[in-house]
Amino acid sequence: MSAISEFATKVTAHNAKIEAAVNGLTEDVQAVKAKIEELQNTPGIITPEDQALLDGIEGAAASISAKLEALDGLTPPPAPPA
Repeated sequence: MSAISEFATKVTAHNAKIEAAVNGLTEDVQAVKAKIEELQNTPGIITPEDQALLDGIEGAAASISAKLEALDGLTPPPAPPA
């Protein structure tokens, strides 16, 4: 294997990880949006169900934050100067 083909293999694997992470985040954001909409359409005072929605949104936000940190960790360092 040449150095270029080895590099291409590594970059392809790296890009697949990034794509999977982005797809997962997109799904997470849609789920949070749906929960927010559900909460906004709840009339009256905060019920136990409303509190459960708020707790779910908070948990989802924490999960998204952790995934963003993991995604940032996948970013390769810049190439050294030639």
